[in-house]
Amino acid sequence: MHLHQNLDQKGFHQEKQLNKSKKVCKDFSGLKVTIRVTIIGREFTVDVMPTASTLIIKALNEPPHEKSADFKHTGNLSLEQVKEIARQMRHKSLANEFEGVVKEMLGTCVSVGCTVEKKSPKEIQEKIKNGEIIIPDEEPEEEEKEN
Repeated sequence: MHLHQNLDQKGFHQEKQLNKSKKVCKDFSGLKVTIRVTIIGREFTVDVMPTASTLIIKALNEPPHEKSADFKHTGNLSLEQVKEIARQMRHKSLANEFEGVVKEMLGTCVSVGCTVEKKSPKEIQEKIKNGEIIIPDEEPEEEEKEN
């Protein structure tokens, strides 16, 4: 059963559901995202729960393309952009240190097919591992600690 059918059975009108979903997801047009619907009493809220790959593809700012299984994104990200994505995804990560979260995001860059600082993300991971690139540890934000 689809989300909209479930909400319809609970007395929420589909038009209202679709409008809220579209409004929240407009920043991610053309990308697949997970949404979280919270129902309290007779009101519902919709939140976007983007994945690391969705945030990376969004940061690449590529024009829309045909969807195919073997499509590789050819864009380039800066290490700062990867760190910013890591900050957003920290609450989902199992890594103890921020450096581990950055390495996870670099691994996602490998699977997406983009480069970081015009190099392979694997090269950047090696430089972090060898200490050539230092990633200072950052405390998770208060909001993230609660989750």
